[in-house]
Amino acid sequence: MTKLRGIKGPTKRKIQTCNIISKRCRLACEGDMESMESPELPECPVCLQNYDSESTIPRVLACGHSACEACLVRLPERYPETIRCPACTQLVKYPPQGPTALPKNIDLLSFSLSLNPNPNSGISQTPHKQSADGVGSFLPCIWSDEFYVTWKDWVLPSDAVSVETEVDDGTRDELCTVLKGRTGSGFGSGRVWFREDESVSLFRVGSLPGSDSSGFEFSYTARVLKCLSGMREEERNEMGLLLRVSVRHCRRVCKVYGFWGNLEDGFLYLGCERRNQSLSGKLGAGEDGFTKDGLPAFAMIAMEVCEVVSGLNSEGFVAGCFGFSCFSFDDFGHVEVDLNEVLVTGRKVWRSVVDSVSGRIGTESTDAEVLKLAFWNLFKDGDFVSPEVLIELLQKQGVAVECDGSRYPVGCGSDVWSLACVFLRLLLGKEFDEELVKNCGISFFDHVTYVSWIERVRALIEGRLGQEYASLRENLCQCLNYDPASRPLVMDLMKCIRELIIKPQCDIMASLEGVIKEDSGSFCLILGQLCGTRKEILETPKENGLQGSEISGGSDFDQVGDERADSDFFNGLAGGKVKFKVLQGHRDAITGLAVGGDFLFSSSFDKTIHVWSLQDFSHVHTFKGHEHTIKALIYVDEEQPLCISGDSGGGIFVWGTCTPLQQEPLKTFHEDKDWRFSGIHALACRNGYVYTGSGDRTVKAWSVRDGTLSCTMSGHRSVVSTLAVCDGVLYSGSWDGTIRLWSLSDHSPLTVLGEDTSGTVASVLSLAVDRHMLIATHDNGCVKVWRNDVFMKSIKMHNGAVFASGMEGKWLFTGGLDKTVNVQELSGDEFQIDSRLIGSIPCDSVITTLLGWQGKLFVGCANRNIVENLGLIRKTWSDVTSLNNWVVQDYYRLVKSVNALEPQVQSLSDDQLTAKTAEFRQRLGKGETLADIQAEAFAVVREAAKRKLGMRHFDVQIIGGAVLHDGSIAEMKTGEGKTLVSTLAAYLNALTGEGVHVVTVNDYLAQRDADWMGRVHRFLGLTVGLVQRGMTAEERRSNYSCDITYTNNSELGFDYLRDNLAGNSGQLVMKWPKPFHFAIVDEVDSVLIDEGRNPLLISGEASKDAACYPVAAKVADLLVRGIHYNVELKDNSVELTEEGIALAEMALETNDLWDENDPWARFVMNALKAKEFYRQGVQYIVRNGKALIINELTGRVEEKRRWSEGIHQAVEAKEGLKIQADSVVVAQITYQSLFKLYPKLSGMTGTAKTEEKEFLKMFQVPVIEVPTNLPNIRNDLPIQAFATAQGKWEYVRQEVEYMFRQGRPVLVGTTSVENSEYLSDLLREQNIPHNILNARPKYAAREAEIVAQAGRKYAITISTNMAGRGTDIILGGNPKMLAKEIIEDSLISFLTREAPNVDVDGEAISQKVLSKIKVGPSSLAFLAKTALMAKYVCKNEGKSWTYKEAKSMISESVEMSQSKDLKDLETLVDEQSEMYPLGPTIALAYLSVLKDCEVHCFKEGSEVKNLGGLHVIGTSLHESRRIDNQLRGRAGRQGDPGSTRFMVSLQDEMFQKFNFDTKWAVRLISKITNDEDMPIEGGAIVKQLLALQVNAEKYFFGIRKSLVEFDEVLEVQRKHVYELRQSILTGDDESCSQNIYQYMQAVVDEIVFGNVDALKHPRNWNLGKLLKEFMTISGKLLDDSFTGITEEVLLKSLADSHELNSRDIHDVHLPNLPRPPNALRGIRKKSSSLKRWLAICSDDMTKNGRYHATTSLLRKYLGDLLIASYLDVIQESGYDDGYVKEVERAVLVKTLDCFWRDHLVNMNRLSSAVNVRSFGHRNPLEEYKIDGCRFFISMLSATRRLTVESLVQYWSSPMESQEFFVS
Repeated sequence: MTKLRGIKGPTKRKIQTCNIISKRCRLACEGDMESMESPELPECPVCLQNYDSESTIPRVLACGHSACEACLVRLPERYPETIRCPACTQLVKYPPQGPTALPKNIDLLSFSLSLNPNPNSGISQTPHKQSADGVGSFLPCIWSDEFYVTWKDWVLPSDAVSVETEVDDGTRDELCTVLKGRTGSGFGSGRVWFREDESVSLFRVGSLPGSDSSGFEFSYTARVLKCLSGMREEERNEMGLLLRVSVRHCRRVCKVYGFWGNLEDGFLYLGCERRNQSLSGKLGAGEDGFTKDGLPAFAMIAMEVCEVVSGLNSEGFVAGCFGFSCFSFDDFGHVEVDLNEVLVTGRKVWRSVVDSVSGRIGTESTDAEVLKLAFWNLFKDGDFVSPEVLIELLQKQGVAVECDGSRYPVGCGSDVWSLACVFLRLLLGKEFDEELVKNCGISFFDHVTYVSWIERVRALIEGRLGQEYASLRENLCQCLNYDPASRPLVMDLMKCIRELIIKPQCDIMASLEGVIKEDSGSFCLILGQLCGTRKEILETPKENGLQGSEISGGSDFDQVGDERADSDFFNGLAGGKVKFKVLQGHRDAITGLAVGGDFLFSSSFDKTIHVWSLQDFSHVHTFKGHEHTIKALIYVDEEQPLCISGDSGGGIFVWGTCTPLQQEPLKTFHEDKDWRFSGIHALACRNGYVYTGSGDRTVKAWSVRDGTLSCTMSGHRSVVSTLAVCDGVLYSGSWDGTIRLWSLSDHSPLTVLGEDTSGTVASVLSLAVDRHMLIATHDNGCVKVWRNDVFMKSIKMHNGAVFASGMEGKWLFTGGLDKTVNVQELSGDEFQIDSRLIGSIPCDSVITTLLGWQGKLFVGCANRNIVENLGLIRKTWSDVTSLNNWVVQDYYRLVKSVNALEPQVQSLSDDQLTAKTAEFRQRLGKGETLADIQAEAFAVVREAAKRKLGMRHFDVQIIGGAVLHDGSIAEMKTGEGKTLVSTLAAYLNALTGEGVHVVTVNDYLAQRDADWMGRVHRFLGLTVGLVQRGMTAEERRSNYSCDITYTNNSELGFDYLRDNLAGNSGQLVMKWPKPFHFAIVDEVDSVLIDEGRNPLLISGEASKDAACYPVAAKVADLLVRGIHYNVELKDNSVELTEEGIALAEMALETNDLWDENDPWARFVMNALKAKEFYRQGVQYIVRNGKALIINELTGRVEEKRRWSEGIHQAVEAKEGLKIQADSVVVAQITYQSLFKLYPKLSGMTGTAKTEEKEFLKMFQVPVIEVPTNLPNIRNDLPIQAFATAQGKWEYVRQEVEYMFRQGRPVLVGTTSVENSEYLSDLLREQNIPHNILNARPKYAAREAEIVAQAGRKYAITISTNMAGRGTDIILGGNPKMLAKEIIEDSLISFLTREAPNVDVDGEAISQKVLSKIKVGPSSLAFLAKTALMAKYVCKNEGKSWTYKEAKSMISESVEMSQSKDLKDLETLVDEQSEMYPLGPTIALAYLSVLKDCEVHCFKEGSEVKNLGGLHVIGTSLHESRRIDNQLRGRAGRQGDPGSTRFMVSLQDEMFQKFNFDTKWAVRLISKITNDEDMPIEGGAIVKQLLALQVNAEKYFFGIRKSLVEFDEVLEVQRKHVYELRQSILTGDDESCSQNIYQYMQAVVDEIVFGNVDALKHPRNWNLGKLLKEFMTISGKLLDDSFTGITEEVLLKSLADSHELNSRDIHDVHLPNLPRPPNALRGIRKKSSSLKRWLAICSDDMTKNGRYHATTSLLRKYLGDLLIASYLDVIQESGYDDGYVKEVERAVLVKTLDCFWRDHLVNMNRLSSAVNVRSFGHRNPLEEYKIDGCRFFISMLSATRRLTVESLVQYWSSPMESQEFFVS
């Protein structure tokens, strides 16, 4: 639709277009509004004043009623903060701040303003013409709502039917054609449904509206409905009757599915069920008819024909004619009537009559000849029409037939005549045809002649059947009577035929009356409109004469206000035609449109505003002045007409629109400049204020008069992208997915919409408001609808982001990324909104903005592609307009700031650069934020990296660092330098001194990054720590205290758990009390998602059943899969059969496997799981007598990890290894819960976008794709699918061999050790040298070296998933690794005589066919010198190194060469020349060799690039697309060429695990290739495989989600316990004492509550039990005076306590009972006592009881007595306070640990047990929460009681207590 003209040559500008599409406004309800009375304005129930936005503002009370602010202030407060509602008299809460704290009633306010609008509001943003009733309409009301509701459900989808062939028997013309088709996918609606692949016949009923290339295109449904609405009312009534028959499922009538539009031929068809066998087809030609022997078959068929005709008549239908084709057989052999064929037969009859009449024209044919001709034309085709029907048809054609038949009406008897002819044709065959044709037509004019014709027919029947079937003969002849009333009924005919096979005396139907009577109200199909011939049905649809055209000028364009032109356009639009005009001039995308003052204003990314005339749409003027791209534009008409624009730099320009137009703006004002934000995105104006939606997440109100900032409205969490104003309310939409409403009167917030909408956050891109309706469009193609601020529905309207929307009346216009303007009609009420897609307007470009005005629609567009100056990458519009791209563009302002600071930073010396750290910290201390110093800090880190590492951060790496700092996940492709990126965010956040954790996936990467990147941080004055396996607690504590700590995820998690098992504060290693501040997780998807299924556990030995595992393993060997047990691969579960249980019980000599006293079931099930699911070389390897786990995702061995729940012991038993003791969980946490402890979390990975939803849902962390520094040119070849694994591996071998012959390096990724070694054997057979990298020690030890050299020419590398992470594969080889290898090869033999241990040090890398590196003379000299020095040191000085020590020394020397300058090394060698400086000498030799290696690798890398780069082969799809993408990412790093290919077989483990239908796939492959070992690419199978992979992702996401949901319950409890534990360990002595006092009071309260009811009198309390329990807890603390207290004494004391008028809070006691010891002395103890008393008094558990005061007094007395007695005993013991607090801490911690450990065991058992409850329709998660909460409360109660008992016992007899705590 959008075209560019007049632009030629290669320098053609990419000019965007602004399309103008005319539309017409229509009166929605003519005259209705005039007759309606104006509704009554809502008023306040107190002052009876009408509500408004100024003086009488409605506020909503808690009961739901409203009153104005002034009245609410005057209402009396019955109780504090409580008033009585003036409407319902209910007491409701009243805020202390007054009525302004109550929400406004937006509905009442909007309604009031709509009925009484503000006369001063003259500002229009999107002006459009209103009809008299105030409602504009874009489209005519083509059909009513009733029509739509009636017919919409009968419209079949466009893809519901596929046409096969036409049914053509040689007698049908184009009009009488029935199309044969088949249904597509199953379809069901409220009225019609069908299954997939059903046969269907299609009867043409109309012509669909045509379309042209000019513009508006009606939707498929709209075209069908428009065709139906254009039919005659009679036709629609006839079709309605047919559909009614289908709905009511009439007896033996083929179903009518509905209407289907064939978009290929342009016709509308009635779809009907089609049977494969018709009556004529099954019986053959029937030339000879039936004999006597065939009469039973004839009778069966005829009876069913009568039954279906009777059913049709019972529904009010009279066919009027029948033929053999009208009847067919269903799947069970029963006869059905085909309505489509009946209609076609009727249409043929009409055509025959018309042809007969037309043949009469120009001749002198009589009426009798016409009648005879008509009969002859019909009967020769086998279509039988009764005389009265035929005469009626002739009369409709103007032929006045004068005969007796013209007096008789058409009715059910007419069908009897036609039916009799069908039966006679079946019986007599061609004899009846000859007789009928020979005498047809003549006998109808004379009754006598007609009777004689019937006699001849009777004679034919008698001659065929004889005298014995006289009854049948007579009935058939009576059916041919001239008078329809004298013909028998259909049921009578059926009974007569029934007598042929059932004797009358045995026939129960003989006594039944006919159920179908003659009904004058019956409708005859053949006489209706559907069978009649219509020209528009016959003709092929043609385009309407009113063509939409592109108009170059304005003379022939619809003029504004020209009613006649608008009417013509309206009619054309209703026919699907639209006129349009293209306005050209802008050089970039259109961003805004506005209309006012006879001008159209358009803004663009080209920083200009064009002004167009609305008269002829010529260009008038251009406003220039913006320095940044313009993003928003509005027109204001208040005191003076103005055009206001806002740009990305925060500038707001006000332009005058009075003629003559000026070049300069009237005024400008700016937001505060901040590189972090993207300026102004949206504008709105009302009441003298300009409202701006900004990138800083705020909405600002500016005075139009003087440009001052009046108000800032905050609340959005992201960019405010769109604004709208309606009825005194400002609507703001944001990228955070929410819409906020603000009052225009005081700019206060009203409500938030979309905040609770479930699902992934979708950015709001545009808003459209029309009174009660609010429309919001989103970047996912959805449009959400609110009515009166209530969410109604979400509609998927577009494929891609919806950038623009507009609303006029009930018409909604939307446009966006799919280059289409959709037109929807909205209807409904307060409870339901219905949307109907009316049509669309295709455009040539992405739609960026829409504006409606006076019957015209303006569409702003953008070119299909744009060129962006980012690394010379050409991006599509979808890339540029994505939310991710907008975020990245925001970060480019930071890049510009960093680049601007670079010259200044470069001029600093090393000392000055280092001093920047202290300067930054000082500035932070003075109140600056990290954002204030971010740009400068990044510039400092960039310069430091350049000086210390020789690497300068690219611009995209600066963006990556900013993403990390903002707490997001940076997705950066392989080779883009994620490790270097982390230095930016780590340095910036380390300046706060709270610590930064850089988390990697293994120790190797942590050490590498700490050594490598640590140089930058140490150079800048920060401390760098490294935490690895095997470190002591002191080393860990020292490293965690550093500014930046490098570690791996497992060490971090276990350190956290171990710290929460520490016995004292001296054992803590992390930074408590706040160990977590900011984390950067490398390979974040691997840590948080792949490892998310496995919680971290610390366990202790618990089981003594080690001997059971070997026995169970032997039993498992006896059991046979499929007979004794079944397996479920998907969830690794085993189920024993009855035979298996019996055999196992017999082998174990037990009566019950599940016997509690002898439980063997667990051991047998684990043994079976070990047998079926845990394979050596796949899940584990055996090394040094231990079964070591292989991480399935990384391929690495995890030595310290063990499977839980007895699985590991079962594996050990299977392999015959020593059984290690079973374990019990002591502490556990999931990685999800661990990393949620960080207030700020970020991550880096190359593959996270596919899991973005999971990161957002579980961690609230977005994923930002960081652009690559160079374009990715990797070629991802199609997936190849094989039927068998053998065929797959053979093709892998062939592809590897082919690439090897070319010299290309190849990386083959396998999923297991077993597969990698199998492929290795295949390559060895072909003598192809290669390297293997898997979990076996001899390969894993050289992981970095193998991967680093995988890019060399002729290099073949077979690897498990280990090659997916860590070291980059550099084409031509890694020169640093090669140089180190040369040094090691030259010196190791001189440094040590020890041979390398292959299992520890690894197998030598295969160097066959790899090019040898030429070492220069200087390097050879260095190597010789170093070798001599090493030989001398070993021989003369007696130094000897082990192989490991020798390699370590070389590594340290290499590290020295990187950390020191060349001059420093040479100086060091000279200074130590007499001491034989071996280390510095090795470092110099390494630098020399490195230069040679760099030259060699560069040359070889160029050769490899010319060959095509690295080729990656994946041998199986993984359970996640991310892992496949990780493997693909090894090729094509940093713009290098490369290719990837995945080969999969249907025998791969994943397809077996997820029950893929491999048999179907194998058969399909065999059909395609005729060879199971041949691959196929693309097609159905590959789609199925990829869909299965997505299902696997969903399955494992469900597992992780379930684990997190269950762990969230435990997380709350864990947080409480660990915080309590740390407060005990790290708190002061006073906090420890307070914990003890709280425990004692809580124990006393539990005793009291267990025996006291505050609602009852104390005499009903269980005081005896209370005293007994209290004495048990107190032990020997209490003196003898209390031990003698009885229940009666206590009861009397409680009774006497009521008489006390006052009490001393510090001396609470009961009368006649011992006073507590005077131990609560001092301010702290008295303060603690007061707090306890206040807590008791405010306790909700007893405050409503009658005896609440007595209960509280008893609690306080017993609590004081216990605490004071405890303190008194401690004081008497004579121990110092330090020792006392040490004992108390130890008891508190050990008791808590004991019960927490038991609680974990109970919770793990509970998590397994609750799943069974799902069979009782109970939610397992809810059950887990309820029971877990109960368990936790019980655990805390037991912890407190045991703590108190232990302390009381210890201090009562400290000398006797050798062990103060027994677990």
